[in-house]
Amino acid sequence: MNYMKKIVTLLTFLFVITGGAGGQVIANAQDLSLKIAVVDTKRVFQASQAMQQVNQTIVGRKNQFQQEFRQKEQGLLAKHQELVRQKSILAPEVFAQQKADLDKQAAMIRSEAKERNKSLTQLRNSGLNEIKKHLDAIIKQIVDARGLNLIFAKSSLVYTESTLDITDEVIKKLNASLPALTLK
Repeated sequence: MNYMKKIVTLLTFLFVITGGAGGQVIANAQDLSLKIAVVDTKRVFQASQAMQQVNQTIVGRKNQFQQEFRQKEQGLLAKHQELVRQKSILAPEVFAQQKADLDKQAAMIRSEAKERNKSLTQLRNSGLNEIKKHLDAIIKQIVDARGLNLIFAKSSLVYTESTLDITDEVIKKLNASLPALTLK
């Protein structure tokens, strides 16, 4: 009820500042019964089994891509070193053409790496969006079940009583609803 007093005080203060007619608004503010909850969304995503699986998939694919590109770069570097060794015996135009070919291959590798990183970001965002859909549905279920009027993100609050925090309940329901998420 301490929060109710704060809300009434805030509404009274706002009413006085705006110059409204006092008695009616104050009486209505005291009748107002808000049910509020708080969710730590950052902790929800960290504890989500599906998000952990998404992160593992992304890291695994990223490591695979990095290994593949390291091999391509090493092969290109070996070709470049061989070309430098042959510079004195190659005609200048042949050397220039082979160097241009190597530069083109290097540009293709960089472009492919950029595309793969972009695809990883899209894959992660796709997984995150799927988790958010489930999270929204779970929060809606909790709102309906408890008759809540407001839910605040914990990151936007300076202080809150622990009794208002529904994060653990949200995590439990999210992990039950979406224990795994397969990315394609």
